[in-house]
This record gives sequence, structure tokens and C-alpha cells, in this order.
Amino acid sequence: MKNGIWCFVLASVLFVSCSETEKEDQVKEIDKDGAVELKVEINHLDSLQDVMKTEKTFWVKGQAVKTIVNLDTVPALGKTQEQTQNTAGEDTTITINKNYKIFITVK
Repeated sequence: MKNGIWCFVLASVLFVSCSETEKEDQVKEIDKDGAVELKVEINHLDSLQDVMKTEKTFWVKGQAVKTIVNLDTVPALGKTQEQTQNTAGEDTTITINKNYKIFITVK
């Protein structure tokens, strides 16, 4: 009986500790009193090239004082195959473009 209670308590603690916590650093609204807003987007141009769009907006006292947009052509990562279901619910394999992973370092 004691072993069963301890197993239940241990399982409960593990379940609670593994649940997803609220993301404290995720911004819901931009503080426009003095901030730099950065947007990064990558679109597929063709089979060999992708286009990376970087947009920076500078906010001062609630006003967007300057916006800078840069477009860069970068090599495409190629294609990959993925399993999916069609509208009839049948499993099928499709070929899609690979996507870049975006990491931003702030200093």
C-alpha cells in the first residue's frame, strides 16, 4: 500500500514538472515608448534561391520614426518528403521545400 502511494506521488510530481510552463519572455504587445521591432521572413523564390526579408521598425514615444527593410537572396535548402493525408483521408507522400530555422541573438 505504501509503495502504491509513493508511486502515485512520484508520478504526480513528474507530471506537474513536465507540463509546459508559461513563456515569460514571449511579447504580447510592443512597448512603443522606445523600442526596436524586428521582423524576419523567408520566402521561396525558386528551386535554388530563397529570399530573406528583414524589417526593422524604430519606435520613439509611440511613433514609428524609421523603418528599414532589407532583402537578401540566400541559397535554398532543397526539398524533403513528408507524410500527410489527402482530403479523402488517405496517407500520401508529398515533396516540400525545406525551411530555414531562425535564431536571433540579442546583446
